[in-house]
Amino acid sequence: MVQHEGLWNQIQGVIKTAETVICGVGLLLTTLLIFAQVLNRYLFHFEIMIFNDLALYTFVFFMLLAVAYTTWNEGHVAVDMFREWLVKGRPVAAAVYRVSLRFLSIFILCLLLPVAYKFMQRAIEYPEYGTLVQWFNTSWLQILVFWSLLLVLLHLLVIVRQDIGQLIQAIRTESRKEER
Repeated sequence: MVQHEGLWNQIQGVIKTAETVICGVGLLLTTLLIFAQVLNRYLFHFEIMIFNDLALYTFVFFMLLAVAYTTWNEGHVAVDMFREWLVKGRPVAAAVYRVSLRFLSIFILCLLLPVAYKFMQRAIEYPEYGTLVQWFNTSWLQILVFWSLLLVLLHLLVIVRQDIGQLIQAIRTESRKEER
């Protein structure tokens, strides 16, 4: 079991590193494309339409991956002020809140995944092409939505496992305090 834990942690590390690198490259690439388009438009008075399309597709692609990245880092997911007000000073209640929120997120995601899967199947079966660049297949956007949601589910499952461990630890600590 320990070997499987180590392998699982390595796989998670590779996924996290890949997401970080891909999102960082995407941010840089999107910025460079938009900068090039601004230079072309305002400095050289020559707009190249493909830069706009590439910047848009690059932005969408990397922002969909950023959803998985922010889930892994637990950012932009929870409403922190409400949680602080609701469970302030009560570690068991805070742990229960976190686990409940994760299970709710997993439940909602499981409702969305079949829909995203059908969209992905449709995109594979009936490709759609761009209007300005006739040869550019834009169906990958629908395919990417499904895979991004799948990555989010993977991250949520790992996080909920950790949160359940913290909940068990908080309950044990609380019961030890009451015994004294």
